[in-house]
Amino acid sequence: MKDETLGVSTGKILAVDDNPAALEALASFLEGAGFEVLTAISGREALRVAREPTPDLVLLNLGMAGMSGYEVLRGLKALEETSDAPVVIVTAPDQAAEKEKAIYEGADDFLATPFEQRELLVRIRMLLKVKRLHEDLDRTLKHLHELEAARYAGSAAVDTQNSPTPYTPLARILIVEDELLERAIYADLLRGHGYEVLTASSAPQALEFLRLQAIDVILVDLVLPGMSGPALIERLKTVSPETPVVVVTAHPSSHHAITALKLGAFDFIVKGFKNEVMLHAVRRAVEKRRLEQQSETLLQEIRTKVDRLLE
Repeated sequence: MKDETLGVSTGKILAVDDNPAALEALASFLEGAGFEVLTAISGREALRVAREPTPDLVLLNLGMAGMSGYEVLRGLKALEETSDAPVVIVTAPDQAAEKEKAIYEGADDFLATPFEQRELLVRIRMLLKVKRLHEDLDRTLKHLHELEAARYAGSAAVDTQNSPTPYTPLARILIVEDELLERAIYADLLRGHGYEVLTASSAPQALEFLRLQAIDVILVDLVLPGMSGPALIERLKTVSPETPVVVVTAHPSSHHAITALKLGAFDFIVKGFKNEVMLHAVRRAVEKRRLEQQSETLLQEIRTKVDRLLE
């Protein structure tokens, strides 16, 4: 079924509320508006129901007994099946002060009861429209990435028997990416443009590299096994706060990407990028690092001269 006013097909909605009467009324209204409705009367049931079939959007009561709405929200965002599903918090007016916390935890919208039914429908339909636009973007990026991977695989047979001409690398780059093909593509691109490249498939390996030698720029995938990209960035900035970090992500507007920038990442680029995008981001990061190093050297020279004058 399609909503003619917004051009969006109705979808599957998971409604979560520990009040059976309120849940039944909400489900009845949404079904009447053309949505397929899944219901859950507790947080634990919501996380179970959300796995299959996957909802397109979740309406979540914040003030439930037992597992709190915040715990459910975090659980939904942690599940692969529902991590991208918009979550609308539905709660009493006296809990409106919790809006900022709910949004920070990953909620996409906030609706205080009693609400206008038309307002609820408008918000749901707009969020579903945005979700589908993001899905279209993701499909496009995936297609571009597959084309780039195919190009790389086709060029991998180039003769590499001749010894490379010695050169002084422009900078030393550390790539932190658990996918072998993507590591190879990024490394091949950067080496081909004069950079020395080290690669790490995990967060611990990246931290070890950083402890053993100087790195000019770090490229970090946001999704890593064992430790998330944002958590790794926080550790990297502790070990080497002066080293610029460029985030590589498949979800440019995700909560994690924003968090990474807040933690001190220099820039982020979207997977499926053209080569020039990565080269430009790395070049800018290298320039930033070089300027900082020059400033540090100049400052040290000034301090040395001042010390000599005071002797």
